[in-house]
Amino acid sequence: MDGFAGPWLDESDDLGSTSIAISLGILQECVLELKKQGRPVRIRALYVEKDKAAFGRLEKYLATRTPMGIESKPMLGDFIDLRQAVLNWCTTNAFAFFFLDPKGWTSVGVNALQPLLERPQSEFLINFMYDFLNRAASMRELEEQMIQLLGEAPEVNNLHGAEREKRLLGVYRQNLKRLMPVAGYYPARSAYVRVLDREKDRTKYHLVYLTGHHRGITVFMDISEHLEPIQKLVRTATKQASRAEKSGQDELFAASDLIEADSHSVEISEVEQFWLERLSDQPKRFEEADFADMLEDTDWFPGDLQRALGNLIAADKVRNLDMPKPRKTKFLHFKKGGERLQRTTGT
Repeated sequence: MDGFAGPWLDESDDLGSTSIAISLGILQECVLELKKQGRPVRIRALYVEKDKAAFGRLEKYLATRTPMGIESKPMLGDFIDLRQAVLNWCTTNAFAFFFLDPKGWTSVGVNALQPLLERPQSEFLINFMYDFLNRAASMRELEEQMIQLLGEAPEVNNLHGAEREKRLLGVYRQNLKRLMPVAGYYPARSAYVRVLDREKDRTKYHLVYLTGHHRGITVFMDISEHLEPIQKLVRTATKQASRAEKSGQDELFAASDLIEADSHSVEISEVEQFWLERLSDQPKRFEEADFADMLEDTDWFPGDLQRALGNLIAADKVRNLDMPKPRKTKFLHFKKGGERLQRTTGT
């Protein structure tokens, strides 16, 4: 379900760069793969748009371009006004994925999303406009708006930079999760990826992910980690092009040679210490749910945790009791029952 479908900023007939075309392409791949596995499923897609001109293009596109095996439906109107209609379309038993990418922030406030968050078997990917929030969070006259967005108005006047960002985002995620139902032993979980401004050294927005299963966290963070180098390369290339335009001269080095760590990059020694504090001289098994806990608690990437663990194993500070021979990567295999880790004596 795409709550703010558009299309926007794409005048082509195939809408190739829009979330509409991209999502239908992904759903088509799912249909084909599940069919190969002998697991045919019913897949439906709902696209909500309030702008009549954009809706006309959306409606025409879905009528002519929806892949075989997918049932698509356009819905005209404001997403907030249509929340109950959206829930009715979703039914009560099917799994639903909500993609919410509004132009503003009021539509993705905790209070606004409550009816959807309370629906079982649901996952969310939300564009959280941090740039606006960061400016407004300390303004007393906007306190009520902060409550609508975050679920409360946290005190952040004395916080700056990454610490302030982590606090505001943490409050938002926690209050979103609080409204999601607990499915058996599976609590609501959340992760996010930062998207930086192409030209300025600051966060533009976050993609906040909500799920009811630990595997969603490990997969989301793994995908996000693979996208991080691309984001850094694009930002570096944009800054380089801007400098070249101002100076009238091309730079000597390629953008890929100039990528620098940003202010949110984690020190590997900090991650190593995190591991050591979680381990003892008694073997401890780490399964996928445990690894998801660490990702959610720290907001680090899987590669950060794996590299730090590899360093500790190489330094003989930690042993993986279920690793029969040395590995170059993936020093913890957390799937299929996980593996046992143990601090060595004296560490």
